[in-house]
Amino acid sequence: LVKMAYLERLNNASEVVFEVEKSLQLQQGLQPLPFPGMDKTGSAMCTFYRVSTCRLGTLCPLRHVSGDKSIVCKHWLRGLCKKGDQCEFLHEYDVSKMPECFFYSKYNACSNKECPFRHIDPESKLKDCPWYDRGFCRHGPHCKNRHRRRVMCLSFLNGFCPDGPKCLRSHPNFDLPNADISAQRKQAANYIVCHNCGEVGHKVSSCPNLTSGEALHSNLPPFGRNFQAAPSDQTRRPLQEVTCYKCGDKGHYANKCSRGTFAFLAPTAALSHEARLKDEHLAHATHANVHHQRLAGRRAGEMKR
Repeated sequence: LVKMAYLERLNNASEVVFEVEKSLQLQQGLQPLPFPGMDKTGSAMCTFYRVSTCRLGTLCPLRHVSGDKSIVCKHWLRGLCKKGDQCEFLHEYDVSKMPECFFYSKYNACSNKECPFRHIDPESKLKDCPWYDRGFCRHGPHCKNRHRRRVMCLSFLNGFCPDGPKCLRSHPNFDLPNADISAQRKQAANYIVCHNCGEVGHKVSSCPNLTSGEALHSNLPPFGRNFQAAPSDQTRRPLQEVTCYKCGDKGHYANKCSRGTFAFLAPTAALSHEARLKDEHLAHATHANVHHQRLAGRRAGEMKR
């Protein structure tokens, strides 16, 4: 009897809700963050964010996690992710949602015995060929998808299979598979016509019949919506009127300048050869005068002694 009474009291106590539990459910007493973008790795998940009723927004101290994130952020694992709740990857350590190991996927081997990333078997990533399942694949053994021989279900061919998707035999699909995206791109490239040579398969920017200068101007993007191209009969200025912005001389462009990139820094870059010789002669004369004055000063000091 004592046990029965004790169990009845326990059953009645299960319906009791404490004030602390109500405060936790309603998230009462939460203080907003001083500024958005702070690290909330060790915080719990916000229950109001799931129903889009969080009043604190980006200043909420709890994590705002959406359910469509299926891969763990590799930068968050190293503590380098700066996106916070705005990151499109999951900020939670889950072994089943870890990204794929790069070395195992490329080299089929990983030397790290404690590798935190997933090691997926390459054969498990192969998809069944829809054309082979339908009856015939034109690529044969060179097909990139998997050709798996299976026994067809006679009940499904007759019209109804009681096992449904749990059937151990194959249920063929007679609908035409979707075309490959890469094949569609190749087919679309065949309709591109070059406006320069008229050939099919490439644009003007990659036309092999263009000269180097024409190819450079063809790669330049237009400026604004009302851009009007220059007329084709426009001619360049003669070289005698062209001034090099590197050395200041006329007669050549800057890309053909033989004085180097920093020729404009030299103070005598634009001077003629005679002017440079004159400057050198004046500098030599000044140096000689200073030397004679020093010698005269030394002799005068020796005479006083």
